[in-house]
Amino acid sequence: MKKLFILVVLLFSICSLVAFASLFGLLTYKDKGYDWQWLGFPLINSGVQIARTSDTHQLLLRKVYLFPSTEVSVYTTMNNKLVLHLARFQTCSDSKQGQLQLNQKPVQTVTFNCKGSNEMIFSVVTSHLNSATIDYDGHKLSIDFAEWNIADIKKDQFKQLHSQYFEQLGQPSEYQWSRD
Repeated sequence: MKKLFILVVLLFSICSLVAFASLFGLLTYKDKGYDWQWLGFPLINSGVQIARTSDTHQLLLRKVYLFPSTEVSVYTTMNNKLVLHLARFQTCSDSKQGQLQLNQKPVQTVTFNCKGSNEMIFSVVTSHLNSATIDYDGHKLSIDFAEWNIADIKKDQFKQLHSQYFEQLGQPSEYQWSRD
């Protein structure tokens, strides 16, 4: 009985270690030098990650899908629009077409451009994000942005653009922006 208990504890420890390594691996996968953190607990919540750029301190959100190797990220423009950026990590030489349905609007054909022979990228600017469905190279990816906390990056954008006002209220910005 004691050996069975030790075996169960050993198996549980190995499984826990593998799960932790996998979660850490998702934070560092194609991190582009950013210090990604989990927005919530990844096994319970959506698995969305959050980071700030080191140069401009802009807030970014992303989610990594390992199969297929895809990164979906969201950030703001200076005029409070949202940029949805899709990166598919695969070898490439030319542009490819895909299908995008954004916020239940009609499906549109979009072009994924080859970047550096190992990444296909596409970006679109929109005023809000509810959902997106991307059909690319035989893989369909559906995204519900309800769990992404988009309001946080819009709030951060607003506080950065109006930093003097918030300083007068005694709520100085944690990061000083250096965006154009």
